Amino acid sequence: MNLLTAKSFKKLAVRPEFYVFIIILLLSLFIQAKSGLFFTNNNIVDLLRSMTVPLIYAICAYLGFISTGPDVSFPLIAALSGYLATQFVMVTGYSGSIIVVFLVAIACGLVMGAINGFIIAKYNFPSLIVTLGTTSIFSGILLGVFEAGRIKLPESMIEFGQQSLIKVTNAETGLGSSLPMTFLIAIGLYILTYLFLNLTMAGRGVFAVGGDETSAERAGFNVKKIRFGVFTVNGGLAAIAGVCYSVESTYFLPTEFAGMEMIVIAAVILGGTRLMGGVGTLTGCVLGTLLLTIVTNSLILVGVPIYWQKFIIGAIIIVGTAISVIQIAELKGFRRSKRKKVEVA
Repeated sequence: MNLLTAKSFKKLAVRPEFYVFIIILLLSLFIQAKSGLFFTNNNIVDLLRSMTVPLIYAICAYLGFISTGPDVSFPLIAALSGYLATQFVMVTGYSGSIIVVFLVAIACGLVMGAINGFIIAKYNFPSLIVTLGTTSIFSGILLGVFEAGRIKLPESMIEFGQQSLIKVTNAETGLGSSLPMTFLIAIGLYILTYLFLNLTMAGRGVFAVGGDETSAERAGFNVKKIRFGVFTVNGGLAAIAGVCYSVESTYFLPTEFAGMEMIVIAAVILGGTRLMGGVGTLTGCVLGTLLLTIVTNSLILVGVPIYWQKFIIGAIIIVGTAISVIQIAELKGFRRSKRKKVEVA
């Protein structure tokens, strides 16, 4: 039994998610010791609320990495899709189910994601370059063509945003917090993505394409279709995040969307997703997102100024990227040594 436990611990200790979990635990205990407020009910609910949109973004970034490479366009797809869905409600006067608003946004997001997927799959261009380009295009359409600005959402959307799963009040401080319905959407998307990647042949194909394109083709997977599908789906996911962000804020704020991609990508890499594709877990995504959410939301409890929070996030990004690069270098070294042994034999 002891031997089995030791083996299990060794397996766990080589997983990046384990170390991220340890860091989260130590950071949480440190903040709690300094402030006494980290484990309060309202702070926990605030953390979960703050994780909602970044978690959906993290799923987008994760799918991009494990199949092809970085996708940095999801915040602008979210912004443009959210804007178009909001305009649909305002122009038509629609006041029915919020599901229709999400469907309008998803349709717009799928089109934008399909543009990314088509260029990447058809011409085999690097995903980073393509999505950087389309980010600028979508931003130009949003701010230039539509001249989007700060818009108060229609009442039907505000009403959905104000619906809560739970509401809590801290007995000592009197501060209250609520967990919006959008959190349930993020959890649902996480579960669907997990089931797709782990229980379907197409999901296995996503990992196969990211791991080794040639081997994936030999195994019968259509590499171009999978890459096109991943980036198209990413567009739909980003659109959902865009509507969630807007209804939580009760305002559409176009300038608030840009810039989140680097933090989200850092969270995904910290969670163990490899830069070169084919390796990574959704659990790691959640833990990486939680860690950066704690850094951005809870360090203020111990009096850490905002500029130091940015410093810490920057350091985490560098460390996370360095770990991923080291893992890739070690893997390449292992493969070379294996080839040499085969040649000698």
